[in-house]
Parts: sequence; structure tokens; C-alpha cells
Amino acid sequence: MTEQQHYEVIARYSTAELRRYSRCTVADLTVTGTAERAGNRAFGPLVRYISAKQLAMTAPVLQKESDRTSQWTVSFVLPGGMALSDYPMPDDGNIILREIPEHLAVASRWSGRWTYGSVERHAAELRTVMASVGLTAVGPPVWARYDPPWKPWFLRRNEVLIDVMAQTSALATDQNGY
Repeated sequence: MTEQQHYEVIARYSTAELRRYSRCTVADLTVTGTAERAGNRAFGPLVRYISAKQLAMTAPVLQKESDRTSQWTVSFVLPGGMALSDYPMPDDGNIILREIPEHLAVASRWSGRWTYGSVERHAAELRTVMASVGLTAVGPPVWARYDPPWKPWFLRRNEVLIDVMAQTSALATDQNGY
């Protein structure tokens, strides 16, 4: 079974979950192009890195819009249990290793094809939930894909995540709805 990024569900809402993610290390590659093509463009170099360094493939593959127009950062979550300095350095100078500290995020999950339209719809739903329960975003939406491309499209796990500030009132919200 593929190792997955570790999180704990803090609260459940009608269409989302509030999660506490553990610290993790990612390998980032920023590419230019459309949202739909960015994952494909970055996948090869990132796979070559983990293969050459004998690191296991993990899930999810993360993607978010960069600070520049038409640029996307695609990230492989690296296997857990090591400090940033313990991971082998990439031979490709465009791949950057970075540690993501423990953080809170709201998440929306769906099955099916990954399209930018699906991502936008789920991000909008998350923003509605966040407004209803008093959560404040601290970053852009991040798209998470859990499955390989050969898995049937209707079985694929997709998510949109938005990092949020910790607020006591939102954490105490009824976990059965908002």
C-alpha cells in the first residue's frame, strides 16, 4: 500500500473536513502551462528524482498555483520519518526539497476525473464552509491527487485543500454540520 500524507480529522462539516496535517517533506517542481498539463509536465522529473534516490512513491501529489501567471508548483510528498536534511538532494537543480510544518486545512474530496473546473467548484464550496464556521484561509487552494493515471477515472480520489488559521470557535463547531 502506498504511504499517504498523515492527517487527523478535527471536525466534519456537510461537504468538508477540517484536518490537522503532520509535518512532512515535499519535493517541489514549478512548471509553466495550464493547470491540467502542469501535473504531467512535472511528473517525469519528480519520478526520476525519487527513483534515482530509491524513495518510495507516496500520496498525494499536490499542485498549487505559483505566484506567477501560468506557473504551477507540483509537489511529491516524500516518505515520512526523516528530517529534511536526511533526504538525498535532487540532481535536477529545478527540484527543491522543502519541509511543510504541521498545519490545519479544510478539505473537500471527490471521485472522478481531475479537471480545473472540478477544482474550482470544490474550492468555492470550501470557501462557503469556511465562511460559515469562521475559518480564515492562509494560502491558496492546493489540489491533491491520490491515484496513478491507470486507475479507472471513476475510482480516483481527488481533493482540494485550503490551509487555515487555528481559531477556537471553528474547532468547537458541531462536527455533524455547519
